[in-house]
Amino acid sequence: MGIPYYFYSLTQKYNNILSNNKPTGLSMYCIDFNGIIHNVAQDIIKKYAKNGDRTVSGDIIEQEIIEGVWERIKYYFDNYKAGKYIICADGVAPLAKMFQQRKRRYLNIHKNTLDNVKIIWDTNAITPGTMFMENLNKYINKNITQDRYINKIIYSGSNECGEGEHKIFNILKEAPKDAKIIIHGLDADLIILSLMSHKENIYLMREMKDPHTNNTVFNYLNIKELRKAILCELKKDWDINISDTNVTDVTDVTDVSSDTDNPLMNNNDLIETYCTACSILGNDFVPHLLTIELKNNGIETLMSATKRAIKINGLLINNGAINHNCLIDIFKDLAKTEDEDIHRICERYIKKRVPDNKNATGAPVAPSDYYGLKNKDPLISTIYNSPNKWRQEYYRVIFDNNISIDSTVMFNACNNYIKGIYWVYSYYKGNEIDCEWYYPYNYPPTIKDILNHSIANEIPVLDCENDFVPSYIQLLIVLPKYSVNLLAKKHQRYMLDIYSGLFHMYPVKYNIQTFLKTQLWECSPILPLININYIKRVIDLEKR
Repeated sequence: MGIPYYFYSLTQKYNNILSNNKPTGLSMYCIDFNGIIHNVAQDIIKKYAKNGDRTVSGDIIEQEIIEGVWERIKYYFDNYKAGKYIICADGVAPLAKMFQQRKRRYLNIHKNTLDNVKIIWDTNAITPGTMFMENLNKYINKNITQDRYINKIIYSGSNECGEGEHKIFNILKEAPKDAKIIIHGLDADLIILSLMSHKENIYLMREMKDPHTNNTVFNYLNIKELRKAILCELKKDWDINISDTNVTDVTDVTDVSSDTDNPLMNNNDLIETYCTACSILGNDFVPHLLTIELKNNGIETLMSATKRAIKINGLLINNGAINHNCLIDIFKDLAKTEDEDIHRICERYIKKRVPDNKNATGAPVAPSDYYGLKNKDPLISTIYNSPNKWRQEYYRVIFDNNISIDSTVMFNACNNYIKGIYWVYSYYKGNEIDCEWYYPYNYPPTIKDILNHSIANEIPVLDCENDFVPSYIQLLIVLPKYSVNLLAKKHQRYMLDIYSGLFHMYPVKYNIQTFLKTQLWECSPILPLININYIKRVIDLEKR
């Protein structure tokens, strides 16, 4: 994944944020492991596909991937000298992440079917609890005990719960403040985690192919310089007087405005305000607001609303906690133009057309390219032609609910959406979370309904009692029936036996929601809701 737009624009304006110069004198070199596993796997799959060899056994491919992953790790160790090396693979994830993983796997099946892709090796094997991941864990653990690596590597495999990047930052909490750290990986999650860790000497590393030479190029994102740039921009745009002498000093407190109820703030709260506001544009756990589009001035719209809310209420994050009044006023500001915004967005979407021959990268258009535009939801025209009742139609089609008769679904959607903002903030702060919470819908409520709900109801209380589920339950949640062979034999019946109690969870045919989406990866499969308590009960009954 590339640098998200709201950070990328800063790298263009401030030339000291992104560099090709390799940092030296490292205390720690960290690897967010799953990205490397997927890259190595794709290279090997492409090799066999190019050679036309579709008969090679899965065991041979898996062993080649495992050995290739270790060779890649050794390459990084040899080229980046550090006091300590940290490798963290994805373990069992929170249910909110599983919801997203499940959607992605079902979309991938749909894409492969449309494009007539012949599967050489099932990449869903790169999921905690599979035999492939167990074998990879054993191989890595064996090799890191070699003399040259002993006592220098911390390896957290897929058998340890938590997403890889979050496990890295849990370890980094104990690192000295002045520790110089490289983290291999450069996506939105790692940027947000780095900024909200408030550690100064972190560099995020991205490797990519030079399109002209095909050589591998390494970029390094300097988190300290990115933090300075964000503070500089916010000082100017939000009319906040921040000292430039030490922009990372937590104790640097400044006056926001004389008419605010909460005039004092610090730079850490300001950074976290920015990160939390950006997360409203969409993240892995909660969909973005319906009328706030990143590609159409979404960041500018959201930041303007946040600025106005801050002038009245103080920062969105105040002393490490969400300022609910500020959040309400952000929604209030955005809701003012929601009716006009949705009409404009639908009008623009109606006019969008599929390119004739080539996609955005210049390659020929594949059957799955521009899937959303090829299969436009009729709701678009309904909303455009009936602006006075667009909310009723939106909930009727997207949520399969008549809000005139029963507003329960709308209430639950709003309640979970607001709770999701609190949950995401807590998750990126490394606080305790409810591992079984998730936002169960593919689309958000309307901003007006979120606003009304947030005004009328108490601040959400996050339950932290539910821990991670076992890995076999994650597999039963995220895997489609296509990947049944990745399950242990005793668990395969839940997918295959109509009387198992979970058979309905694994549809072979399913519809795709395309409302306001362009590409297939943006769309959502319509799948049975995940009822984690029901799944546990079915499995418990089987054990008796």
